Amino acid sequence: MAGLALVSGILVLRRRGGKASHWLIFGGVMLALIGAWMVARPQAVGLVAGEGRPVLLELQSPYCLACVAIKPAVDRIENEWRNQLAVRRVNVRSADGRELMSRFRVEYTPTFIFFDATGQEQWRSVGQVDDAQVRSSLAIRQGT
Repeated sequence: MAGLALVSGILVLRRRGGKASHWLIFGGVMLALIGAWMVARPQAVGLVAGEGRPVLLELQSPYCLACVAIKPAVDRIENEWRNQLAVRRVNVRSADGRELMSRFRVEYTPTFIFFDATGQEQWRSVGQVDDAQVRSSLAIRQGT
């Protein structure tokens, strides 16, 4: 949506021969929208807090075949990175799971969301979790 608004705004201004004041107003509106998004974007709090560690949140269901199939890979990640990463598995059929699905706009299970140590979402993956991506994200945190 933001990209569409940006492109259409630029096209309208160019087509109408936008004056400098119009470009400044457009820039101000875009900055205001970016600021609103920064304030309102979902962040990890409460259930997905990692006590100062990154968090890998898995939104899953015990009735989901893909969730059951990926469980060994998630277990392996959890065991390998036990000291550097908090893995949280949340059943989407629970009250907490429904709240998190709504907050993070998740539609499919399993969905994996990686948060840095400050609770900022870094990336997400649907259907599978990439061990190399987890390793890379943790390496960036450690500065290696």
